[in-house]
Amino acid sequence: MIYFPKGACPGQQRAIERLHNLLNEPVPVRVGETAVVSTKVHVQDPAIPHKVTAIMNADAGQVFYHRNTPGEIIHIDVFHSEGKIAPEKVARSLINALYHTELEDIHGGPGPSLKLFVPYIDIQTAAGGGRLDGSLAHGREQGVRQAHITHVHLTMLNVHVLLSCIFVIVGAVESAIQDAGLELRKVGHVALGSGNTPMDLGDYQTVSDSFLRGPGGNLGTDASSSTAWYRAEALAKQAAHVVGTAHDALDLLEAMSTGMHPEELTRFRGPKGKKPGEIRRALSKSELIQLDRHGYKLTAQGELALDYLRRHAAEIEAYLRRLLWSLPATSIPAPERTATVLKPGNARSRGYALPKARGDLVTQLAVAETIIAKGTAKGPLKPEHLRFWYTRQKKSRPVVLLLDASASMAGRRMAAAKEFARHLLVTSKEKVCVVIFQDSRVEVICDFTRNPRKLEAGLSRIQAEGLTPLAKGLETVGELCRGKMIKPLVLCVTDGIPTVPYRTLSPIEDAISAARNLAKQGIRIGCIGLQPNRSFLREMMGAARGSLYIVDELEASTMAAIARKEQKE
Repeated sequence: MIYFPKGACPGQQRAIERLHNLLNEPVPVRVGETAVVSTKVHVQDPAIPHKVTAIMNADAGQVFYHRNTPGEIIHIDVFHSEGKIAPEKVARSLINALYHTELEDIHGGPGPSLKLFVPYIDIQTAAGGGRLDGSLAHGREQGVRQAHITHVHLTMLNVHVLLSCIFVIVGAVESAIQDAGLELRKVGHVALGSGNTPMDLGDYQTVSDSFLRGPGGNLGTDASSSTAWYRAEALAKQAAHVVGTAHDALDLLEAMSTGMHPEELTRFRGPKGKKPGEIRRALSKSELIQLDRHGYKLTAQGELALDYLRRHAAEIEAYLRRLLWSLPATSIPAPERTATVLKPGNARSRGYALPKARGDLVTQLAVAETIIAKGTAKGPLKPEHLRFWYTRQKKSRPVVLLLDASASMAGRRMAAAKEFARHLLVTSKEKVCVVIFQDSRVEVICDFTRNPRKLEAGLSRIQAEGLTPLAKGLETVGELCRGKMIKPLVLCVTDGIPTVPYRTLSPIEDAISAARNLAKQGIRIGCIGLQPNRSFLREMMGAARGSLYIVDELEASTMAAIARKEQKE
């Protein structure tokens, strides 16, 4: 069924019907003089600013959001003179226009509310962007902003309700552009083209809070069913974000479905240490719960969220992890040391020239480096003189998370560390290994894996207790990495200093010595620690030739951003 803005004249209704038909072809459509609409990726040659090309073999949903089915995302570009416009201004204009637009069918019957679909519109300008009702603090990388210096980019779900409002949407964006003091630019020609196959612009959307990512639900022509499905998904994501995890949100909403006394809610603790009052206020503000004379209970929207969580909790949990991973890294402390600095002659395009350690595979001999190592010593070459090429790739390396599980990590810190481990598995292209050190023992609670169930089984066994045997943990990591052609990236998370001696009577000297041995193996290590332990951690990471990040508190989002930075090094 096609809906029309209330009060639309017959000419406007015909234009909307034609727009529906053209986009189902699918072909690019010029709306007015300034906008191009299609389900494809659009490109513009700066030398020919009046010409816009739709890349017919590059579906917008598949390229921008890695969706499985083509035609699920509508792409709109509204062109203007060179300049920046704050995404907040565009968002205000759009939301105001959509909230004041009522839909009706051809017979004058009421249509669905457009408020339900606001979370399923993304915007990007030369100053930033993100989900229309989100923080709009994303898309601020230099390349992304420069790419939108001449237009406002929008993407949204391809559903009849939003298609019927494209003229309203374009008009609201044009108003925001003019209010910002920029000129609207006419699109003189829309051409059809083809790009390299497959076309991958994944980095274009890596930093985003979008609800458009990944495979969507059934986008059938039944507007009422698609409205309910997407509304339920948005409400479930909101509930999970407020509570902390999808599974805790499910447990809390299940309890509230039969009524919950206010005292019961005060005893609820989210996984990230959120206070019950914060959760209650956020759920009430989102209109998911309400208070009557008997206690808290779910609203109709809360029931929708609960029903969706029952069936899709795992998908929502994966969404939350991707969202946390994509948060802007504006608060990441600069590393106090920047990885291994190799002397001239020690590094080549083939990798790193290193002596063979016990358990390492024999690779290609580094002839020049071997001769340099022998120096002027008389006699034949000895085993300790030999140097071999080893690869320590910058990308797609396995990750070892070395985690402090001593008593001081109990509570919020351990919860954040576990969430960090889950993010590493979800976002890394390679396998992840988790090693914990506590009291007098070190345990590999999850060997190198890409299986979320194995990771969860290992994390469930962690109970923070005892002292801090850091040296033994570092040595265990070194043993795990021996014999591997591609050396893993090691990320160490600790809130203290070593308190258990290992090889000598000094826990600190043991840890520094173990860190030095990791550097000799060519293993890259990054350490995340707290301010009170800066002096020791700097000395240890100096020996490891690694990177040190001092943070105010161990937060999952901060650690995720640090890991992303380290993996790009």
